[in-house]
Amino acid sequence: MNKWDSENLNKYNQPRLAYKDRNSLEDSEMKEVFDSIVSSERGVGTMSNGSLPGPFNTWLYADAEMAKSLDKIGIAVRKNTKNVSEVIKEFAICIIAAHFRSNVEFWAHSKGATKHGVSGKILDNLKNDMLPIFKDNDFESVLSVTYEFVKEYLRLFSIKDESYDKMLSAIGSEKGMVEFVIIISHYIGLAAQLNIMRIPNPGPEQIFTKKNI
Repeated sequence: MNKWDSENLNKYNQPRLAYKDRNSLEDSEMKEVFDSIVSSERGVGTMSNGSLPGPFNTWLYADAEMAKSLDKIGIAVRKNTKNVSEVIKEFAICIIAAHFRSNVEFWAHSKGATKHGVSGKILDNLKNDMLPIFKDNDFESVLSVTYEFVKEYLRLFSIKDESYDKMLSAIGSEKGMVEFVIIISHYIGLAAQLNIMRIPNPGPEQIFTKKNI
């Protein structure tokens, strides 16, 4: 076992697709995608069976051009959204992950949120579908605005002008606002990939319990 492996999976946590290691890929272009993912700044390694964790194994079932595009857009969302602060970015992804009960997304980005100062209590509240209590300071005021914005969209499928203006003020530029909307839309889509294909997070237990519904 290594740090990318998932353990103790019940039948509703088992991934729907068989794992592919690099040697099983017949297409040389797909091997390039595999290598690109492993060597990228994501810091993704291979599981003990030689395959990729997270959404990446699923991409290997697409054609090479689609897999390349998915790889590139993931890196672009990571690298080319520099007008959004890392804490806003990571916290927003955690809100989306908790809403969709996306194990891999929450597992990965709660680490990023913690690194950038989001408290464990706030993240636990998200995980347990409880309303976070934000302190009255500049840092957590930004978290509060981010939380209200993302939850409003997930609830109403739209954003009120007042909420938009508050988020724009927190981010600081229209360019950053566009980047933020791209981040939100990307991780909503990624949550669908992870949930439908039933991708487990690494480690001894899953963050959100899955069942046959």
